Amino acid sequence: MKRTPRDRLKDLTDFTSSAGFTPSLDQLWRDISSNDDSIDHSKTLENLLVAQNVLRPLKSNVVSSEEDVEAANALYAWLARISLPAAEFADSLEAAYSDNKEKSRPLTETLRNSQVRLSLGVAVLGYLNNAFPLDGADNAVDVVTSLASFTSERDPWTTAETRQIALSVLESCLCSRDGALGRSLWPVLEDVLKSRIKPLFAKTKNPAITAAGRKNFHPPPRPRFDMAAMDPETKPWKFGDVYATTVLEWILSRYLVEAHFPLLVPAILALIDDESLPFKVRGCSLLSMFLTPLKEGHSDILQRTNLSSVFEDALVPCFLSIPTITPEDESLQLLGAAYPALLSVLRIRYQNASSEQVKEQKTAKTNRDIYIRHVANILRTNVIPSFHHISSTTVAEDSLIASFPFPRLSTFLLEQINTLLPELGIHTTKYLQEIIPPVCTALANPFGPAHPPLLLAAVATARCVILNAHPRIWRWRGELLGALCDCWSHVIDEEDQFVEQAKKP
Repeated sequence: MKRTPRDRLKDLTDFTSSAGFTPSLDQLWRDISSNDDSIDHSKTLENLLVAQNVLRPLKSNVVSSEEDVEAANALYAWLARISLPAAEFADSLEAAYSDNKEKSRPLTETLRNSQVRLSLGVAVLGYLNNAFPLDGADNAVDVVTSLASFTSERDPWTTAETRQIALSVLESCLCSRDGALGRSLWPVLEDVLKSRIKPLFAKTKNPAITAAGRKNFHPPPRPRFDMAAMDPETKPWKFGDVYATTVLEWILSRYLVEAHFPLLVPAILALIDDESLPFKVRGCSLLSMFLTPLKEGHSDILQRTNLSSVFEDALVPCFLSIPTITPEDESLQLLGAAYPALLSVLRIRYQNASSEQVKEQKTAKTNRDIYIRHVANILRTNVIPSFHHISSTTVAEDSLIASFPFPRLSTFLLEQINTLLPELGIHTTKYLQEIIPPVCTALANPFGPAHPPLLLAAVATARCVILNAHPRIWRWRGELLGALCDCWSHVIDEEDQFVEQAKKP
């Protein structure tokens, strides 16, 4: 006669009542292993429910015997295996990280069932950590990998409760009892990178870097049509082990710069170079996270590894993802991550240099001059051309009237101009003939009041131009004053229309 979960729980309770005050992990594991069937979903759920009810009432650090220690390690190995997201979530993962609402789709019944199993597995891991702390487990690498897979709430397999449990267990392992940062888990994180993450991204070849994570000064030429880039087998992190990017993101939030640098660079570049926009966005966001401790620690590792140009070459193609080929929502999402990432790369590369390095360079090639040249190049070859590309100009009554079919993206690009101008400073004067036209076009647009953020961004940019280039701005006073007056007039007309409509019964 087949035993139900209730019968199994009753047997375990009777055993523990006769054996002592606390349940036996050894008995629990023997019961689970005798009923384990990785193919049968219902059997796995049954085992998880039994483990949850047995482990929930346990107090902390109750494991003492060798049998229970072995059982705890076996339970950790079992839970780490069944709590790892699988390839079935690959399609829904890309949609989950896209801002394009047309790609969003509800989870299928199969995926919802898998989500329930994964959530229950993480909950049981939390209870097991109370009884036998994770930092003492033999297979901590596998368990940390599984838990770190649930640290992003945007993942389709993660719920808010599951994420909270996973982060709580991971933080308890990273922090010792006295509140100081625990060092015992740092080797585990390095092992996770080396044994679990690096092999997944190693199949995505990038000739721009060496195996040591440095710039390859003699890269082999890429074929014109590289069909390997479309092969799913070269991207197991995308189509198979879908948890890899989330684990990488969690590790990036606490990595050691010098020790983990070569392990992180190939994975980040693989994400940025991917053809899927949601993965490009994650790659750009991870690059910004990756650069934060370099900036805070004034590290010169980008100079020593010559990787700044590699990151720049990877990021620049992202700026071509603009309408009409790319939807506005996805374009905003990608450009909003790519522009800050590139600016961070340039700042760290040319502003973190030591005084000795600056003295060794020629006067005309100082880091400041090179930095300004790169920023100006972004402004002139990416931001301003993109603004003109997404704006349409029509002829009406012998005048050119620019319209903005993508007002949110136009607003974003004006904000990027406003971000880059303070970096240029007085050098803004060199590029007034390129900066003034888009600003005046936005200000003078008769339909500007329909999207106020566009006008606000244009006014802020005009103010920044005036402050930066005041010695030469007088030459453009006619264009600027005319555009500002047009803007004022259009806003007043819009207000009058609102007042008239309000007076109507």
